[in-house]
Amino acid sequence: MNEEQSAWQIAQMIETISDAFFAVDKQWRFIYVNREAEKILKKRRKDLLGKSLWNELPNAMALTFQNEYYKALAEQRAVEFEEYSLTYDKWFKVHAVPFAGGLCVYFHDITERKKSNEQFLHALETNNHLAAAIANTVTGVTISNPNLPDNPLIFVNKGFEVLTGYIADEVLGRNCRFLQGEETDQETIADIRRAIRERKPITSEVLNYRKDGTSFWNELTISPVFDESGDLLYFVGLQSDVTRRKQAEQVLQAELDLAKLVQESVLSRPLFEANIEIEAIYIPSEKLAGDIYCWYKIDSHRYGILLLDVVGHGISASLIGMSVRSLLQGLITRLTDPVKVVKELNRHMNNLYAEQRKISSYYFTCIYVVVDTNRKTIEYVNAGHPPGIVCTAEGKNWRLEKGSLPIGLLPHLPVEKEVITYETAARIVLYTDGLIERKENAAFHMVEEMQRFFWENRHMETATVKEAAIKAFVTEENKDDVCLLVITLPE
Repeated sequence: MNEEQSAWQIAQMIETISDAFFAVDKQWRFIYVNREAEKILKKRRKDLLGKSLWNELPNAMALTFQNEYYKALAEQRAVEFEEYSLTYDKWFKVHAVPFAGGLCVYFHDITERKKSNEQFLHALETNNHLAAAIANTVTGVTISNPNLPDNPLIFVNKGFEVLTGYIADEVLGRNCRFLQGEETDQETIADIRRAIRERKPITSEVLNYRKDGTSFWNELTISPVFDESGDLLYFVGLQSDVTRRKQAEQVLQAELDLAKLVQESVLSRPLFEANIEIEAIYIPSEKLAGDIYCWYKIDSHRYGILLLDVVGHGISASLIGMSVRSLLQGLITRLTDPVKVVKELNRHMNNLYAEQRKISSYYFTCIYVVVDTNRKTIEYVNAGHPPGIVCTAEGKNWRLEKGSLPIGLLPHLPVEKEVITYETAARIVLYTDGLIERKENAAFHMVEEMQRFFWENRHMETATVKEAAIKAFVTEENKDDVCLLVITLPE
């Protein structure tokens, strides 16, 4: 499987997941919308991409949606909630995940489940015609009595019987743990037991087993019911079969794992020759990422080395990165010159979505270095990337900062290169910004620390200094993908 086929497959995966999905950048502009989201939002993706979420869906965004989306970005953490949209007259379960470039949002319609739940709970509260209210719902409904030994079931409806294959006479008086089986996750069960013990509501997805032994994924909601004095009367359980959705998620995850292997397989392997050594390490923050590095031997004494970082994370960044990766060997070995290579990459990015300019928010930073071990020169262009570091055995230091804006931002990109000459043994260090992002320190302080670290350890072997740098600079605060390349040029 080549890079372009892998990128195409990843794009197809997003389109086939059962959840609706869209992504916005930090300015709340749509950068991706899948087919399921088009159906639910009743908007074509070509009418949404590049436009503001708040402008295109103003009436659909209830206050809860806005608050939760802003919270996810502000606190840089995933949020999950259920909310009703008056515009669509539907309830949605929403999962929003921030990334460096914006926010990914997954959602699906839970209106029928909410209607069933509300109908039952209302009947339960009023205690009027309880059995009639729940008899015809397809949602499984159970009631257990925590005031009896082992919290046994005292009621199950027809929906439960259809879902599990058990009839009421077979389960009344028993604790519902009989639905558990060999592959039921015990941590999930522990969470459910804890909620029951603390008399708190809980919603969880648990693998259960029918009477005939077949398994199904159960979206289980358990709610305590209290009387007017605050005494616990019952636990009400609502069960829905979400097996198809879980299977689709598992298939998607398996495909993403495969895509990750393909992506990692195209990264260049360590190089050890008499006149150069190159080692690298890649630490993705998610299953797929936009960091790509490679190096090629141009001739007997010249080597082209490139590191790029696509804005964002996940599938979209990976697709862009793999598209660019398919060009690199030809560009580096054919054009060689840093200015020509960077300009050609910029032309590719501007042509990539020539008919879909709404996706112009995609761009990448990169640093491309050509080492000539005969002439002892380091020729490079830095396209908006964190500055590379060069240090020599006698203690000279340079930062590789000259070049251009990031690639893809402008149709015609002004580019300039710099040539550095070294006389003794030298070391080049290239990295992505994930290595220098800290809450308490500005990026330029971290660059200074890295420059000092590699200068102080300039006599270390390539592999040793690479591992030492990872221990020194990679912490739990590193939320972004991390790439580090260490190039040693012997005297």
